[in-house]
Amino acid sequence: MPEELDTASTLKQLEKRVEELEAVRDITRLRAEFHRSLNNREWDTLAGLFTDDAHLDYGEYGQAHGSREVRDYYGQLLEQIRDMRNATAILLKNFIHGHQVHLQGENTATGVCFFEEQIRFNQDSHAFSSIGQFSDKYVRIGDRWYFAKVELDHYWVVPDNDGWRWPW
Repeated sequence: MPEELDTASTLKQLEKRVEELEAVRDITRLRAEFHRSLNNREWDTLAGLFTDDAHLDYGEYGQAHGSREVRDYYGQLLEQIRDMRNATAILLKNFIHGHQVHLQGENTATGVCFFEEQIRFNQDSHAFSSIGQFSDKYVRIGDRWYFAKVELDHYWVVPDNDGWRWPW
């Protein structure tokens, strides 16, 4: 009988570990989808990653509350930056590094990741590097994870004069 209890206990522990690993994997995919959607300017897809009562905080660049405002925020952000820089176009690609996820419970988690963004304010201008950190709160609704909060800690934007060149 004790051997059966050990087997049952081991199976239960393994089941819990698999559930945790799947949650971390799903949250990592969520974060990657955020950046893919941002890079491709897919604002509806990006908004669909947030809960209806989510909070987005980009500090001096503004805030949004709820998935609808998030969609509108990103749709206007590039225009806002373009106007601030007196640019004709904004070309950017955003990449994440070092994503760390911490499960808080069965349906809640937090995470941080660093981002690097390459920006050009006009097609023929120099590139700039933008660096910072995202701090997130995630929530599982049903069997899917969403952003409940995204907070940007923007470190700097610096010229990258040896940046993008075409052709290579």
